[in-house]
Amino acid sequence: MKTVFVDSSVLFTATNSPTGGSAKLFTIEEIKLIVSPWVLTETERNIRAKLHDYHLDRFFRLVGQTQIFCRELDIKLLERAQKVIAKKDAVILAEARFSKSDFLVTLDRKDFLNEKVAKFLKPTIALTPKDLIESLAH
Repeated sequence: MKTVFVDSSVLFTATNSPTGGSAKLFTIEEIKLIVSPWVLTETERNIRAKLHDYHLDRFFRLVGQTQIFCRELDIKLLERAQKVIAKKDAVILAEARFSKSDFLVTLDRKDFLNEKVAKFLKPTIALTPKDLIESLAH
């Protein structure tokens, strides 16, 4: 079974749009979805600021379908991640690498889907939900 680290952009979008590609990830039985406390906190904060109260129910249901990765982050790994990506995204990048997931799914193409990030994450592969769904279909 492949493991997929879900970043906050994907979890937020899955919460907001139950029929989109991000939400579809939560229906695929062949993958195990992983989130971190950082992802959960960031996503919940954004939902409370930008969406309606009823979205919180959906958010918590989706979280119930994930495994929460709760190991203390290696500070040296975080410092290395900060050299590869914007500081605000470094925690997610470092956690995805530290979790040893097969994939990192994100909607942040600009910051996460580039050669520097790919090199840092290796062997983990960063891609969009759509790209992951398509790759699993083959």
